Amino acid sequence: MTTATNFCYDQSKAEHARRKAVIAGGVNSNVRLSGAPVPLTIARGDGALLWDIDDNTYIDYAAGMGPMILGHNHPAVTSAVQQSLSTGQLFAGQNVLEAEFAEILVGALPWIESVRIGLSGTEMDLLAIRIARAATGRQKVVRFTGHYHGWLDPLFVNMAVIPEPSEPAPLTPGQSVSAASDMVLCEWNDITQVAQALESGDVACVLMEPVMCNTGLISPSDGYLEGVKELCRQHGALFIVDEVITGFRLGLTGAQGLLGINGDISIYAKAIASGFPLAVLGTTTELLAAVGRGEVNHSGTYNTGVSSVAAGIATVRTLIDTDPYPEMDRLTRRLADGLRQLGHDHDLELAVDHIGGSLCQTRFGNSAAMTSRADFAANSDGPRLAAFLQGLQDHGVRPTSRGLWFVSAAHDDALIDKTLDAAGRALGEL
Repeated sequence: MTTATNFCYDQSKAEHARRKAVIAGGVNSNVRLSGAPVPLTIARGDGALLWDIDDNTYIDYAAGMGPMILGHNHPAVTSAVQQSLSTGQLFAGQNVLEAEFAEILVGALPWIESVRIGLSGTEMDLLAIRIARAATGRQKVVRFTGHYHGWLDPLFVNMAVIPEPSEPAPLTPGQSVSAASDMVLCEWNDITQVAQALESGDVACVLMEPVMCNTGLISPSDGYLEGVKELCRQHGALFIVDEVITGFRLGLTGAQGLLGINGDISIYAKAIASGFPLAVLGTTTELLAAVGRGEVNHSGTYNTGVSSVAAGIATVRTLIDTDPYPEMDRLTRRLADGLRQLGHDHDLELAVDHIGGSLCQTRFGNSAAMTSRADFAANSDGPRLAAFLQGLQDHGVRPTSRGLWFVSAAHDDALIDKTLDAAGRALGEL
């Protein structure tokens, strides 16, 4: 592995300049704008490693922002996709892999009876809301500050406000103010605010991450999910659980299996297909019946592309057959414990949040468990985290830009050792 003293980003800088001439900002997702010293250009990935075009090598904990649960270029997935390509890609009709994939999911996730398949978590969240509105005859959606359900109107609303609950606002220019007005924002883990929001009588659904992942890594308080589900039942609203990140990450059955409570509608994406565009809405046959009759619209030219479904089958079957979860959990705990110890050794207030499964969160601040977005913001030193992440990159370790780490089935103890060595050097340079 290239040593940090030899790390150079000249080719990434040149390629970024080339892209900027023809691509706005030089990236095709605004999440990537913050890359330093420029957004990196990756040449290839294999297992738990990435190589950029300057031939720098990174132990990868960004994992494509979560999807690469088996690691890059996994042979089972690669083989399935290669085989699928010989049959074609898109038919304006069904293919024989769709039923197999759906049967695997229904068999693995006991709270779903029927599915619809699309491309992204964003569109599945919007479909879930459409189903809830059709089923209830209501319009408003309760969601939570610090949670993320995609970048489209109306869900991309101001996540930084602390509501009582409050009126949301669009996050960026060009968004629909009227669409945002259908959202009711509550602070995570505050059951009183949810009760107040539902009392309006016009709430179709409550939409949440079962574990907050997009702002820190924050567990639900004891009894919180149960309380929200009961409030939904009392007020006739649907309970929608967005497992785009946690699905197949916190175990085969995700956060709902880990926590022992399920929603009326569940959303899955990211780790479901090893980086291929695939997302799933799962619920009861009854709730999906109107979609199946064509009364509630769900469409998409690229839905169930052959290679994506092949990747989904191979990914989920591999997770079922090999059960990598105990080992991923052990490695993630070892990583988290090691990072905490390094923070202590360097007399730095490095907090590492880990609730189980294959992801953990680093931040600089109070090590006590966080309960909300506001709590996390008050106990997170953003500039220090950015400096730490840059140091990690310069030493060959690449978590996500917000300090969330994804461990894959391709990581092993030797890579954890190298990671902790690099982290120690990065911390020593702060």
